[in-house]
Amino acid sequence: VSFITNNMVIWWSVFLMMTVVFIFLNKSMKSYSSLINYFIIQESLGLLFLLLNFGLYQFLIVMMKIGVAPLHFWIFSVTNNILGNNLMWFLTFQKLPFLFILLQIFWFGSFLMLSMGLLICYLQMFSMKNYKNLLVLSSTESFNWIIMGVFLSLFNSMYLFIYYMILMTLLIPKLSKSNSNWVNWETILVFLNMPFSTTFFIKIFSLSEIFKFNSMSMLLLLVLMFLSTMAFSYWLISISTKLYNKNLLSNNYYFLLYPLMM
Repeated sequence: VSFITNNMVIWWSVFLMMTVVFIFLNKSMKSYSSLINYFIIQESLGLLFLLLNFGLYQFLIVMMKIGVAPLHFWIFSVTNNILGNNLMWFLTFQKLPFLFILLQIFWFGSFLMLSMGLLICYLQMFSMKNYKNLLVLSSTESFNWIIMGVFLSLFNSMYLFIYYMILMTLLIPKLSKSNSNWVNWETILVFLNMPFSTTFFIKIFSLSEIFKFNSMSMLLLLVLMFLSTMAFSYWLISISTKLYNKNLLSNNYYFLLYPLMM
């Protein structure tokens, strides 16, 4: 619906419907503080979306509703109390209708803003010591790369987003269910941009598109990618020094994830 119409009232009703769906999904978790935060933020921005229907305001409001960096600071007030499949839903399917709307009101001058968002994400990763928040930041950063890919190739971006959703559906519930800040090797390799992993494809396609029109920005983005590797090396050091329970290692997705990436 959000892709085939450009009526603002219909778009706003899609926003409202997605908020209601999210609240119904999380009601059983009894994480009321997250739900109240999410409802207030989304509905306030929805009202502003209807009122400020001129200039760049709508584009910026939709970016904030999705939680695209650098307008992503409200995300942690919601994700702190949600786990498992609900976190996976929040980071993937919840963004899908908003992405279609964002593509229709896309502002092509937003490249610098998205690059700045990536830098802020990486700097935040340096100060994060919580696995779940690192995962949320990594998801936000990958989503920024997908939106950057929209600049020259809509089809590429939509394909990558669907691919990203499938892989996150497998990874996130497994990672965030753990109470003891536990993370497995394949998750680390995926987020460290191992070849054929989800973030690797997203970044390779986005960089190849960006290189066509601005090689200096590509250089800047490559430096930023080095920062992300530095940030995720915290995961590597942490997992290398931990002893594991055999039960945790027996039920991983190792044999499913890598063939799917290929």
